[in-house]
Amino acid sequence: MSAKGPGVVVTISNQYGCGALAIAKRAADELGYEYVDRQLPVVVAKRLSIDPREVEAEEDAQRTLGERWLESLELATPEVASQAEDFGDELFRAVQDAVREYASGGNVVIVGRGAGALLGARPDVLRVFMYAPAQWRIDHVGQGLQVDAKTAQAEVERIDRARGSYMRSRYGLTFGDPSNYDLCIDTARFGETQSAALIVEAVRARTA
Repeated sequence: MSAKGPGVVVTISNQYGCGALAIAKRAADELGYEYVDRQLPVVVAKRLSIDPREVEAEEDAQRTLGERWLESLELATPEVASQAEDFGDELFRAVQDAVREYASGGNVVIVGRGAGALLGARPDVLRVFMYAPAQWRIDHVGQGLQVDAKTAQAEVERIDRARGSYMRSRYGLTFGDPSNYDLCIDTARFGETQSAALIVEAVRARTA
């Protein structure tokens, strides 16, 4: 059943390996909202008059082979790619423009891209942060990648550092600071179904 009333923009920020993408997709499906993640490179490419594959290449620049294998579990985002030298300001601004375009009509779940920081605290925006204990995420990533705990830990720590650096450098915010979000969810505690339900209920409370 879709949410009633004016549409809300749901932004998703998350610690790596907490299963946020599956949760976000489930919430979007239940709400009848558009789920925006991999569509963004196409929009950005059109704005810059370049091949979408060039945008994808920028986003994938800092991903390891293991991360690419793990795409179905946890897609890497430009928060990681933006640490590469060649992720320029023009591309950053184009990503911001694309986020604003998707957000303009509401009824959408936008993953990553600093969307919550960009749109800010607004009545029509629900800023969600998902997290889980480090060891739980390490185990989750290790199982998905089929790698040892040391390798999984290195990936979790690397990507979390990159996302933290991105938020500080681009928005002057601390990644994971609860004051920057409207809803924070421990995905290890609630699991995929209940975590998605929390998002859905929060959206419906906004539109009641």
